[in-house]
Amino acid sequence: MTTQMSVPGEHNRTTAAKTADTHDAKVFAPAANPTAVVPGVLIGVAMLSLAVVAVRDLLVAAGWISGPGWLTTAALWVADIDWWDWMWPAAVASIIVGGVLLWLAVRPRRRTHLSVAEHEVLWTRRGDVARRCSAAVSALGGVSHATTVVGRRTVKVSVTVHDSVDRSVIDQVVGEVLSTIAAPLRRKVRIVSARGGDER
Repeated sequence: MTTQMSVPGEHNRTTAAKTADTHDAKVFAPAANPTAVVPGVLIGVAMLSLAVVAVRDLLVAAGWISGPGWLTTAALWVADIDWWDWMWPAAVASIIVGGVLLWLAVRPRRRTHLSVAEHEVLWTRRGDVARRCSAAVSALGGVSHATTVVGRRTVKVSVTVHDSVDRSVIDQVVGEVLSTIAAPLRRKVRIVSARGGDER
């Protein structure tokens, strides 16, 4: 029986090869829903309501039901309205609302995941990175608890210790976790003694 020895770095190269992008098209990172989803749904519901009114007026015109045509009545009412001073602010507000809706339609979507270093089609969530940092720091001797918050550009690690712990070791452990992420994240470490008070 022979034993195969793994070559250092071979596992990483194999994993990178397996996760390489094999598609010709551009691969987009996972992103949140477009901001225009909510106003788009509301506008869609309003258009459906208008379509229901139009169908009702069509049935009135066909003589299937009785009553006045709502759209015709509304159009005549609008046509008879005189211009009032309060309409100027309303017109400006309508332009502003239209501009906001246009911006929401073209606004880039917020990325929800971070790209894993050296892997083209692998992403991880910020919450998972925070858990990895907390778990790695909590495994150090003298550490009671660690909490991590991963923001857009900064990783904040709050460490509660019950014994003396070298800050450089904590920085090194957090840096090793962040080195697996293809994003320039700054780290801030805050050490708190279990007996009370911050340790500088």
